[in-house]
Amino acid sequence: MDSQKDRKAAILAATLSSLWTDTEPAVRERVTAIALAEAEAISGVFYTILLDRPDSNAFLSHTLVQERLRPSLARWIAALFTASTDEAIAAVLEQNYQVGLIHARINIPLTLVNAGMRIVKKELSARLLAADLSRAQTASAILFVGELLDTVLDNMHEAYLGDLLGNVRHQQSLKMFMSGPNLALEGERLKSSLFDWLRNTVVSFYAHEDNGHASPPPIESSDFGLWLNHKAELTFGRVTELDLIRERTNRISAKVTAAVEGGWITPAFVKELNNDVTEIAYVLGTIIEKAMEIESGRDPLTRLLTRRFMPAIFQREVAISLRHGKPFAVLLMDADHFKTINDTLGHQAGDSVLSDMAELLHTHVRAGDFVFRYGGEEFLILLTEMDEASLRVKADQLRRTVEEHRFNGAGNGLRVTASIGAALHEGHPDYEHTVRRADAALYEAKRQGRNRVVVA
Repeated sequence: MDSQKDRKAAILAATLSSLWTDTEPAVRERVTAIALAEAEAISGVFYTILLDRPDSNAFLSHTLVQERLRPSLARWIAALFTASTDEAIAAVLEQNYQVGLIHARINIPLTLVNAGMRIVKKELSARLLAADLSRAQTASAILFVGELLDTVLDNMHEAYLGDLLGNVRHQQSLKMFMSGPNLALEGERLKSSLFDWLRNTVVSFYAHEDNGHASPPPIESSDFGLWLNHKAELTFGRVTELDLIRERTNRISAKVTAAVEGGWITPAFVKELNNDVTEIAYVLGTIIEKAMEIESGRDPLTRLLTRRFMPAIFQREVAISLRHGKPFAVLLMDADHFKTINDTLGHQAGDSVLSDMAELLHTHVRAGDFVFRYGGEEFLILLTEMDEASLRVKADQLRRTVEEHRFNGAGNGLRVTASIGAALHEGHPDYEHTVRRADAALYEAKRQGRNRVVVA
């Protein structure tokens, strides 16, 4: 794959090099001077225009994005129109390739990318028309600008489409992963959660029967509800059975709200509620039976999600967070002094620790959360629908769970601790921003002495 990328980069580099060579030096110098002088002004126009587009709000409304992108675009324009040497051209192409990957990662529509490039082209061309160039030089300058911008746009598209196609493949693998043999156990856990919610709701009804102020827990916040909103579609795809489960769940929620507000809790109503929950459990069992034979893409040691599934999952969680205002959180957990375990007890003992730790994490998160083998002795946990207070509590709970566990497979009750870096999604459309903040927090946790949680 890298060799294919290198070949295409070489073709684009040759195109840009020829463009610089074939253009009259006086024209090149004038274009460069104008681009450098007007880069900040063009960047301002660029974002002013794009911010008026409804399809750009999710990507550009965040204050941090605006603060970083305005000067970044100005620097990009300056770098592009001064890249006349082979080294500078190669650097610009690599930068543009990375920009294309970011566009794909945060799901910026290609139409928006193209619209942005047209703005830059139009603004530069307008300034060239006002410059002191002859008619022939003006035409040559505008052609030079157009060819240059079209070439780097092709470079961005190459990265964007390659990442997009890879992500589609990962989404298919993810669906296969989520529907592996552990799904039967997960299904029983979800059914148990569903009936626990029913029991708690009924108890809430009758515990407040005298004063009429029942406050049953929302089904959407139950383990089952979180799974339905965040994992169900990733597991099974868009199937009619899930639509039926969602419709029944919404109906239950509306019924409970109406019953509480109206104060009419009757045995007949409770029986009807039980029938609805039983039907959901039955349909869920039916879906699970269909999916039981599919398995692919697991980390061979821990059986957890691998990093290649992150784009498919995180892009969806970012969209949910931005749409509903319910931020997710990222935990990066690293087993402390893991190299010492490998060096003193052997790699088999180290593998046993990682396998046990993965099972601990999977057992102690909610059904709507995701656990990844991030690399080596590092795990990434995506906690859905979090606030900062809950994040701190959950992160420390996981840390204590590891600290208190005896890893018997690695020796006689080996004790292991873990450091955790945590970050709450702040609204940035690129999920890597949140992951980097969690990574920085993990580094700080280790610097402070390990076996602790640091929240970004």
